Amino acid sequence: MNVYLETFGCQMNRLDSELVATQLLLAGHVLVDDRKGADVVLYNTCSVREHAEEKVYSRLGADAQRKANHRPGLIVGVLGCMAQRLGESLRKRFPAVDIVCGPGQLGRVAGLIEKAAAGEPGVALDPRRGEAPRAGDDDEALDALDVARDPRQVPAAAQAYVRVARGCDNFCTYCIVPFVRGPERSRRPDRVVQEVRRLVDAGRSEVTLLGQTVNRYRYRPGGDRAGTVRFSDLLERVASVDGLRRLRFVTSHPVDFGDDVLEAVRDLPTVCEYLHVPPQSGSDAVLKRMKRGYTRSRYDDLVDRARAIVPGVVLAGDFIVGFSGETDRDHEASAELIRRSAFKNSFVFKYSPRPGTWAAGHLADDVPDEVKRRRNRELLAVQAEVSLAHHRGQVARTVEVLVEGPSVRAAKQAAKPTPEATQLVGRTRGDHIVHFTGSLRLVGQYVRVRVTDATALALLGERAEGAP
Repeated sequence: MNVYLETFGCQMNRLDSELVATQLLLAGHVLVDDRKGADVVLYNTCSVREHAEEKVYSRLGADAQRKANHRPGLIVGVLGCMAQRLGESLRKRFPAVDIVCGPGQLGRVAGLIEKAAAGEPGVALDPRRGEAPRAGDDDEALDALDVARDPRQVPAAAQAYVRVARGCDNFCTYCIVPFVRGPERSRRPDRVVQEVRRLVDAGRSEVTLLGQTVNRYRYRPGGDRAGTVRFSDLLERVASVDGLRRLRFVTSHPVDFGDDVLEAVRDLPTVCEYLHVPPQSGSDAVLKRMKRGYTRSRYDDLVDRARAIVPGVVLAGDFIVGFSGETDRDHEASAELIRRSAFKNSFVFKYSPRPGTWAAGHLADDVPDEVKRRRNRELLAVQAEVSLAHHRGQVARTVEVLVEGPSVRAAKQAAKPTPEATQLVGRTRGDHIVHFTGSLRLVGQYVRVRVTDATALALLGERAEGAP
């Protein structure tokens, strides 16, 4: 059957979709880019923000109409975090949905499609937190989907994601992830290394290690604390894979960032000098209500340690504006944190209560939406100023860029880009976005680019003379 698979949300969801795609291809299905002509429509969903769920609701409404009017055999499936959060109620709200599959059950998608084609809708959900694991839900079974990935199906020319851990045990008051992704479980380090080696052998030279809180990775063989493999140990093992040129990791939590990880970033040539460590707020009062587990001074200490230990380190953050009880002074503290930390970039989101979280049940959503919008704009404006200053500091430097492909502007301006003179986009080791003109044959390669100008979002440059 022709299957359309659309992904919403984070890098973990993108990786999950890659793994599902491999499973579907092995089952004989064909992946297509147009959902209107597909026999099966699957949405791999996100529940972190309300807006992401609203997009899925819109898609499901349109699919229900198509199914009722002229495509009665259309199979519709909702996968991932939203499926886990809503469960059976999703099919009650949208009877046209045939498949509801939680993130820990994605290895069953091909079988669920087969059953749906035979007229048997299916719901496959992970055990709720506190429930005993069911048969087939052990770590080895969960690992099977990752292990079975065909490296040839990774869409990027030179980049790939590798999961090192599942779930989260932080329980920030605003966050639904611990409830839809389950408890923290770290993968066996040898499995991670083997997966990276297969990807490198298949031509991927940059790997990003993923975890909901990646730096909390801890693997204890047989529960033996003495034999614990820490995240810094894992970085060292993965960095030793022959042919791997760049190693990244996201996303980290400030509480768990020891000097051992910073020293690994400094000492391992393969590991990129880039850290994404979301503070979420610069206010101690807000951080306490969020149950983040650290204070503003402790976050400042992390930034200072990172800059002292890792020369040239590049930092990025996330912020939530309008969380319960946030005042103008709290908001200004976040702006000041952006300035002090000199983040290359930050992702800024308006707070929306997520059903099932502690905050949704115990804290008032008392910041008016117009205030949230204003604070969102203001924080983005502060970050734009800081980003521009940071990027201007790169002007006149020559940087190594991994070319990802034509820029969005190039794709819009020309249906058939000139092969030898296309505006290309790529990234530096510090995750700077770089635009320059070059041949499409450079996609997936590393080139030297001299930075000639900068905006708040990107660096602009030209191929360095004599560059490979």
